[in-house]
Amino acid sequence: MDEQRVTDLEIRITHQEASIEELTAILLAQEQQLQRMQEQLAVLRERLRDMEQKLVGGHEGPEPTPPHY
Repeated sequence: MDEQRVTDLEIRITHQEASIEELTAILLAQEQQLQRMQEQLAVLRERLRDMEQKLVGGHEGPEPTPPHY
C-alpha cells in the first residue's frame, strides 16, 4: 500500500514538473512577444511624432487662428 502511494506521488510530481516547464516556456514566449510589441510601439510613437511635426510645420503648441476670425 505504501509503495503504491509513493508511486502515485512520483507520477503526480512528474506531471507537475512537466506542467511547470510548459508554463515557463509559455511565459518566456509571452515576455519576448511583449518586448517586441513595446519596441514596435516606440517606433510608432516616434513616427506619429514626426508626422505631427510635419503637419504642423514645426510649430510648437496650438495652430494659430485663421485670419477671418
